[in-house]
Amino acid sequence: MKLAIALLLLELLALANIKIGYCNGSAYIGCIQSERKALLRFKQDLKDPANRLASWSDGNCCTWAGVVCNDSTGRVLELRLGNPFLHDDEPFWLEDYDDETSKLIGKINPSLLDLKHLVYLDLSNNNFENNQIPVFLGFMGSLRHIDLSRAELTGMIPHQLGNLFNLQYLDLSIDTHNPISFSFLYLENFSWLSGLSLLKHLDLTGVDLSTASDWFLVTNMLPSLQVLKLSACSLHNSLPELPIANFSSLYTLDLSYNEFDNTLVPSWLFGLSHLVFLDLGFNSFGGPIPDGLQNLTSLEHLDLRSNNFISSIPTWLHKFTRLEYLSLRENRLQGMISSV
Repeated sequence: MKLAIALLLLELLALANIKIGYCNGSAYIGCIQSERKALLRFKQDLKDPANRLASWSDGNCCTWAGVVCNDSTGRVLELRLGNPFLHDDEPFWLEDYDDETSKLIGKINPSLLDLKHLVYLDLSNNNFENNQIPVFLGFMGSLRHIDLSRAELTGMIPHQLGNLFNLQYLDLSIDTHNPISFSFLYLENFSWLSGLSLLKHLDLTGVDLSTASDWFLVTNMLPSLQVLKLSACSLHNSLPELPIANFSSLYTLDLSYNEFDNTLVPSWLFGLSHLVFLDLGFNSFGGPIPDGLQNLTSLEHLDLRSNNFISSIPTWLHKFTRLEYLSLRENRLQGMISSV
């Protein structure tokens, strides 16, 4: 009797171990065969001079470089193929352009549509040879994160991306400082963005928005938006003057390099008290630095360089106790920054 009970306990422990291994280690679940084939078709359209995809051959695709799967189901959740040898935080003149050889080169194959559970797609810093952003991305409804920054794409950004109601992060920025980049992306309007209520991060740096006069109206109504980067977008005459803006979640705003026709900083900015990062550099703002900026006491980064500000340096700058970066260069200012 005791022997029978002992054997039963051993059997139960063995079953428990199998269950634990299934949930935590996925030792018994490989990638889905159809998704493995989709990834191989995706690879076929790419040149890989640095052999970054050497692991993409036989075996479990969940072990391949840049592929992240669900442990329990084996479904591909993430594709992390951003070029790891080029860094967004380095100016172009410090980058080693020998690392251009580490870029994946070619086009984005629609086989990605077979990755039904993909939530994260990073193809940044590669070279897609001035092909357009694929329309089919707008039908990959699980996507929450898209990074196609500095990927040598061109043409109009497809409005079908507005179908991605789960999208939280969208970076289509162009490397505006790279002298060998020939990318040209543009948008005619922002209406397709209006339904992306979960969008937190939007970076369209370098994208031509000269005809997208509704950019403020739409982004101002996105309830989750935290980061908005529209540097060097040719916005020119489209900066509205309103008494107040929504932007209740916004903590990063970059409107630099737009040469706005406005000579005064719009007053709605002064109500964005949660801003941590504000860049208004390289525009045409003039007059005295507006006192309304002193409301933004959460700022850690403030860039007002290369404008036409003419005044004494404000005495209220000492209120910015969290400030880590301040640039007032290339204006016509007098005096010194007060420490009290």
